[in-house]
Amino acid sequence: MTKPPNPGRGTRNPGRLDPQIFFWQPEEGARHAIPGAHADYELGEQGQSLCAQPVRVRAASESEWIAFPTCDKCWQAAKSLHGELKTARPRLL
Repeated sequence: MTKPPNPGRGTRNPGRLDPQIFFWQPEEGARHAIPGAHADYELGEQGQSLCAQPVRVRAASESEWIAFPTCDKCWQAAKSLHGELKTARPRLL
């Protein structure tokens, strides 16, 4: 039996995702923010990022975490969800 597509709601805790909680996942050349906690999703499950990019939840390589920049649309949406953050956007030197 095939699971139906999941539009960004983890199967482990469907309908219980706090909109102010999200995790970052490298995908398609950028780190994207996905609503909910990483534990809310099964590996291989597809989620919807804050910028509306479909993102597959998976183990990412260290090089993806280092090389991929943070998606600016996800970063702006995350700041919006948490109000005006006083922290600077993380950057690699």
